[in-house]
Amino acid sequence: MSDAVAAPEAPSMFSPEGDAQALKKRSAMGAAMTLAGQGAKFVLQFGSQVALARLLLPRDFGLLAMVGPIVTAALLLTDLGLSAATIQRPRISQRELSSLFWLNVLIGCGLAGAAVLAAPLAAAFYKTPAVMPVMATMAIALLLSSLAAQHLAILNRRMRFGAIALIEVGALVVGVIVGVSAAFSGLGYWSLVAMQIANGAATLLMAWGFSGWRPSRPGIDRDALHLVRFGGTVTGYNLLGYLITNLDNILIGARFGAGPLGIYDRAYKLMFQPLWQMTAPAARVAVPLLSRLADDAAEYRKSYLAMLGGILALTTPGILCAIVFARPVIVVLLGERWAASAPIFGWLGVCALTLQLRQAASWLFVSQGRAEEQLKWGGLGSAVVILGYLVGIFWGPKGVAVSAAVTSGLVQIPMMWWAVTRSGPVSRADALRLLLPLIVATAVSGGVLGLLSGAAIWSSFGGLVLAVLVAYALFGAALALFPSGRAQMRRAIGMARGFRRA
Repeated sequence: MSDAVAAPEAPSMFSPEGDAQALKKRSAMGAAMTLAGQGAKFVLQFGSQVALARLLLPRDFGLLAMVGPIVTAALLLTDLGLSAATIQRPRISQRELSSLFWLNVLIGCGLAGAAVLAAPLAAAFYKTPAVMPVMATMAIALLLSSLAAQHLAILNRRMRFGAIALIEVGALVVGVIVGVSAAFSGLGYWSLVAMQIANGAATLLMAWGFSGWRPSRPGIDRDALHLVRFGGTVTGYNLLGYLITNLDNILIGARFGAGPLGIYDRAYKLMFQPLWQMTAPAARVAVPLLSRLADDAAEYRKSYLAMLGGILALTTPGILCAIVFARPVIVVLLGERWAASAPIFGWLGVCALTLQLRQAASWLFVSQGRAEEQLKWGGLGSAVVILGYLVGIFWGPKGVAVSAAVTSGLVQIPMMWWAVTRSGPVSRADALRLLLPLIVATAVSGGVLGLLSGAAIWSSFGGLVLAVLVAYALFGAALALFPSGRAQMRRAIGMARGFRRA
């Protein structure tokens, strides 16, 4: 696209067209494509985790987990919430998009340089010299991300979820091939670095190719700066999320070293990466869809509750199974030398039961343009979680996992939902009607699984598959006891049929 494309956008270029039903149909199609892509990603990521866990040592993973929080924070600052501004804004012009692109690149270059300069300080903080070259090399990932951010945001805004799924799967394939090959060659932790950089490079190339968009000449238009305020507020909230999901790594790495951090990191990744894959279809379409339905309260409410109910019904039985059978899951999948991560894995599962509600509350805040409220209430809840980390660290990695589960489930999530349902199309009564049957089904099926967990049958791969089937059967039966639960199951089945037709 040339510089001649200026002020008003052509709607078909940057936004999907159609009424509420057309947008919901497109969302169903996009969710189906994303679901297929996430299935492929789940197989690739899960397989690579198992393979790399058997090829590398806990210290190798711990070293990358030391650098990971710093790089993640820099990635958030590189984006500065500008992708969210691109997706949420009702109309956007070529000048504004191009300005956001060059702003992303400028920030990315600055943060990459800062990462290189800060690498010796990070190595001194962790008392691990190997951190310095790894962190300096990972600065490349910041540059790659800044160059791809707006192209991915445009695809998301236009609800081209099939293209995004292809980009993610293709980039992951490239990264896994590079990483596993390097591990087989004996490169140790450098294989993990190479995997991430290869993934970023492939994402960049495919994002530019699929989006078809090109920025104008370098420059930042003054009219586009009003988008930075919205993006900055979103970034503030994302940084709070970053603290919650990375401060645990920082504390464990600084206090106990790379080995214990590697044990904790494998438990965390094994719990949350499959969960992210399962929830990605709805998470991907939620904000674009809800932003387009903001003027139709009934459709907004119906779409949101259907997505959230479907996600919780899909993921909760699997999480319960992981909690109850934590040790067999770790030993069967990763091997006996990772058995120390089993109790950590179980408590992280308790945290995972409620963590999805935090993400779902964020959909409401962002799609309704309430980013400042999200920052305020998310900040209060995050402060409590961080305080829990500082207390839990005295009991080691397991203590951190326990504190995350308690503070998130009892303080942060209830606080955010109290705030987000004070106004807007989704009320507290709507939330309670949705969640009550799910809470009862969780308690009933979790209790029965606990009674069955003592049998030796579960200590094999086939036994774990059977445990998953039993968990979903118990949860579905308990949910069906409630009229609203049955209605929720019908909605989930309807969504599945829509995905299949799409």
